[in-house]
Amino acid sequence: MEKVDSSVSFHPELMIGLLHAVGTDSDRFIRDLQKSLERASYTVEVIRVSSDVMSRMSGDNTPYKSEYDRINKMMDAGNKSRAEHGDSVLAQGVVANIYSRRLSSNETIQPKQKAAFIISSLKRPEEVEFLRVTYPSGFLLIGVHQSEQDRRQELTRKGLSTEQVDRLLDRDADESEDPHGQRLRKTFHLADFFIDLSSNQSQLACDIDRIVDLWFGNPFQTPTFDEHAMFMAFSSALRSADLSRQVGAVVAKDKQILSTGANDCPKAGGGLYWPDRHDGPCIRDLEDGRDYMRKDGDSNRAEQVRMINSIANSIGQKCNVDTKMVAACLEGSPIRDLTEFGRVVHAEMEAILSCARNCVSTVGATLYCTTFPCHNCAKHIVAAGIERVVYVEPYPKSKALEFHDDSIAPPGTKSEQVNGRVRFEPFVGIGPRRFFDLFSMQLGSSYPLVRKNDESGQKINWSIQDSRSRIQMAPRSYLDSETEAATLFLQSINAATGSGKSD
Repeated sequence: MEKVDSSVSFHPELMIGLLHAVGTDSDRFIRDLQKSLERASYTVEVIRVSSDVMSRMSGDNTPYKSEYDRINKMMDAGNKSRAEHGDSVLAQGVVANIYSRRLSSNETIQPKQKAAFIISSLKRPEEVEFLRVTYPSGFLLIGVHQSEQDRRQELTRKGLSTEQVDRLLDRDADESEDPHGQRLRKTFHLADFFIDLSSNQSQLACDIDRIVDLWFGNPFQTPTFDEHAMFMAFSSALRSADLSRQVGAVVAKDKQILSTGANDCPKAGGGLYWPDRHDGPCIRDLEDGRDYMRKDGDSNRAEQVRMINSIANSIGQKCNVDTKMVAACLEGSPIRDLTEFGRVVHAEMEAILSCARNCVSTVGATLYCTTFPCHNCAKHIVAAGIERVVYVEPYPKSKALEFHDDSIAPPGTKSEQVNGRVRFEPFVGIGPRRFFDLFSMQLGSSYPLVRKNDESGQKINWSIQDSRSRIQMAPRSYLDSETEAATLFLQSINAATGSGKSD
């Protein structure tokens, strides 16, 4: 068996996964990221899932007829591989690729000092999960935005027709009909960092440098207000006991938080249910309050089932067809997208209602939400006078942009084209997952940050050339650490008691 060097590295490897939609100019981002990492004397190796993993699995060396043919076949190969070997198989291929690059001539596995592996690109939550388990603290996930208009232009430049571009964009975002297809929409919100490629080149370079500076412990980098507000929105989401998902929202104005909201059931008198010591010693929820406390559970899903069965029975009786077959067809229809029968108040609405309960105007405010608002929330957002909406997770079922194109400017709209509409834009910045690790001086999982010389009181002179990564990844398991700790402790006992014996 190969030997593993278990010494802790002060310049650990970085595993950087990328999430981006088809047509994104990922090469430009990778070049800028590589340039930024070189400031810390890190070398970069790029692993492309399509050419370095999927091509090996497919074994198909047939020349591609066109760029459309290449992309389409790569998607087919990925789906086939996941169907045959599991949804994390491509991530396994990435790890195997890194392993083979690290293996030295004497078959000793050695971590590479000051090395970064950039993985382009991931498409499913299972792939992210596998890499996070494999490289727990050393895996960094970056969601790379680029406007649909820019991506369409890039694909058109490569010779694709409008129809081909439409098919690829829809397929890349979410192949819901294929259980092993791509799930970029469901994966994007898992990112630790979010970058916008549609910004100008100098802004993009500055944003990338800021992220890398944080990785290497710049003690003077603090959150922007957008990052702080989105962190608060994610924090608010954690209070939700909804049976399906947790969503959080924040309303802010003039860089002040006005209110927070989560998706949960309303309580008489205003607001939502909270667990509390309701006339007793234990913290608990009130009977028949939140959905999980009621026998019917999710009222929205229960109503969908009743509606589907009612329609299926009616058609079956009048048209003499198999009722179960009709019900199965309806299960795959837009009926499953209906949301108005749920008891929960949506997070965006609760944040707006909280302002109303406290007589705080929402005119001109910004709403931060962990998920793109549904069409029901969108019309109330417009009516509330909100002028900007910032979101993380896409929500393909929302008809907001379709129903309210007169009032909402979609993502990627140029400033001069907004024309007074509410701006909907994806979040850009440091995601909530890494807040404590990168911004906290003491509470992160890595070394503490130091901002001043204790003796003189003067601020320290930080430089990335003299720094070390805060993303520490020791190349050993907790069992190795346990063994080492037990050995050291036994040595201490022997030294203290003067005994040379061991247990």
